[in-house]
Amino acid sequence: MTTAAPRRRHRDSEQDEHPGRPRRVVGPVPAMDGRAPTAHDLLLLHCPSSLRQTVSGGEPMPHWTRSVLRGNPWVTVRRAPVLAGFAPDRVRCTRDASAAPESWVPVSLRGPRLEQRATGYAPRSAVAVTLKPEQLPDRLEQLSPDRLLIPALAALPAAAEVVEGYHLSWGPIGAVGCELATGVPVTASESPLRLLLRSPLPFSRRDALLLRRKLRKLPVWVEADLETRHGAVSLAEYSTSPQVLTLHTPDGPRLVGDPWFPRAA
Repeated sequence: MTTAAPRRRHRDSEQDEHPGRPRRVVGPVPAMDGRAPTAHDLLLLHCPSSLRQTVSGGEPMPHWTRSVLRGNPWVTVRRAPVLAGFAPDRVRCTRDASAAPESWVPVSLRGPRLEQRATGYAPRSAVAVTLKPEQLPDRLEQLSPDRLLIPALAALPAAAEVVEGYHLSWGPIGAVGCELATGVPVTASESPLRLLLRSPLPFSRRDALLLRRKLRKLPVWVEADLETRHGAVSLAEYSTSPQVLTLHTPDGPRLVGDPWFPRAA
């Protein structure tokens, strides 16, 4: 008890040295909250104007994003660190101004034109709904019949049969995931079917090779990622048994030998 107070005062003094500066949230995102958004989740925002390109400077998003978010206030969580802090001029929505510093989720947004891509941060207080990739396959029946003629959408049931045989939690991402979440027809006839395969435990290379071969038999190009506890690795790359793999983490890509027990390679 005699040493607890000085340590607490020391930590407080360190935090006060840089008031308002966004901080990296220590530890994995799920440790913050069991419902915390993770990479490839789709977020419905009830306060789209609170989006910022950066948290420290509070810069607003590009001008074209306003019209996009006005009609379709969905964003995708990107693989980057979650930050904590206040943007100087941000809209606080209905959040209590006296509450603890906001958590800022890294997100991406695409516009109707190919060159319209933007990244930024959304405050957790502005998130109304979170949809994970695993929740999206059941929404296929909500699309109009003409949309089910698009190859990437039409192949989803067949892909489900293939993946579920390996007892992996999975879901579509990319254009297919966005369309299933938002209902906006963004999947083109040439769009690939991108899949996220959650594999918290090691997945054998033999099974990865067999799974990849089965997915290649589908009448659409399939791109699949194995999501480990440390990041994501391409199923195609992992199945070819290279000694060095690219593991995509919130801090950027890493070269590792084992995506489940990553060490510098």
